[in-house]
Amino acid sequence: MPIIACGINHRTAPVALREQVVFAPEKLALYLQDLAGGENVHEAVLLSTCNRSELYCVTDHPDHAARLTDWFCRQSHATHVDLRAAFYCYTDLAAVQHIMQVACGIDSQILGESQILGQLKTAFSESCAAGTVGSQFNRLFQEVFAVAKEVRTNTAIGVCPVSVSAAAVRFAQQQLTGITTADVLLVGAGLTQELVARHLAPLKPARLTISSRSIASATALAAQYHARTVELMRLPEALAAADIVITATGSPQPIITPAMLTARRKPLHCIDIAVPRDIDPACAALPHIFLYSIDDLRDAIQQGFSHREHAAQKAREVIATRSAHFMAWLTSFAAASSSIRTWRSEMEKVCQAELMKYTRQLQRGENPADVLQAFARAMTQKILHTPSVKMRQPALASRHDMLEFARELFALPDGV
Repeated sequence: MPIIACGINHRTAPVALREQVVFAPEKLALYLQDLAGGENVHEAVLLSTCNRSELYCVTDHPDHAARLTDWFCRQSHATHVDLRAAFYCYTDLAAVQHIMQVACGIDSQILGESQILGQLKTAFSESCAAGTVGSQFNRLFQEVFAVAKEVRTNTAIGVCPVSVSAAAVRFAQQQLTGITTADVLLVGAGLTQELVARHLAPLKPARLTISSRSIASATALAAQYHARTVELMRLPEALAAADIVITATGSPQPIITPAMLTARRKPLHCIDIAVPRDIDPACAALPHIFLYSIDDLRDAIQQGFSHREHAAQKAREVIATRSAHFMAWLTSFAAASSSIRTWRSEMEKVCQAELMKYTRQLQRGENPADVLQAFARAMTQKILHTPSVKMRQPALASRHDMLEFARELFALPDGV
């Protein structure tokens, strides 16, 4: 059965489409169970971030590309026409290479960004908990994580780690000549905003305000960076005072609407790095409002990271080698599994035939101990006859290598 990697990402779909194809973390188990229950999917890992929504799976459906496209459509608000235009589907070696590139940050909007590896590990862990990871994917993802570690250890791709959060701060610096005099508002208090605050701290903005649905999270984050907190219901007041607003929440609907900004009389730079977007796109039409989505960061954030392309090429070489090795292992594993299933089936037939024979003896009233002894002798001879004949053949031909292999295969002790 082939390994499939499919979905959409920042290369194939704009943020307006990506925000329609988002798999909520709290529903991940339900999505996976739906896949396992009705889509001929035997193993699956589902990854959904601001830049991609991807499914990695093992399926035996002959028309898997069309079927999985349909499944994505049913789980999202996207039209079939829009999704099909942005949808990609890789198989086997290409799929393995793609997953490894994702883990290493090679396929990221920011070349070499480090946050994606943690997101992929979380997705794998959640999929394990949902029961959709078997032996094949367990081996694959251990290999994927090992490759990511090797790439970050042995290439310059991990030098000066960057993330979307760091890129947002870098972009804000480019839009304003001086952040030290700016009033900065962060909407959201999760990991992404924690990283934003960490990168803002050395720039020493005049004031930093944090607003979130979770007052506890906002308060804890504010305490680390000497910021103040504002309840979400008072967000319009905070917006009126801000010079820069950076949003990153998990809200399925926009949090900031045009009505909150219509009275604005001075420039406000809004950087929305959430998918789905936190700021209604209609806000961009208002005077004094400069609205940027995560896609608008692309050109600016790549500046200064051109040196990573050489490291990325080295990473691709590592990925090409390791993915080929994995596929070779997978081919051997599949062949071995098939042989083992056949051998077990044949042994089961032998066992059932002998069992019926000696059951009849018990039914005739023969001594149970004698019957069991005879059954054990018969089964031993039946199971060992063919291997014994096959082992004599290389012995007669002085094929010591075959004999050594047989000793290893049957785990025979040394010196016997």
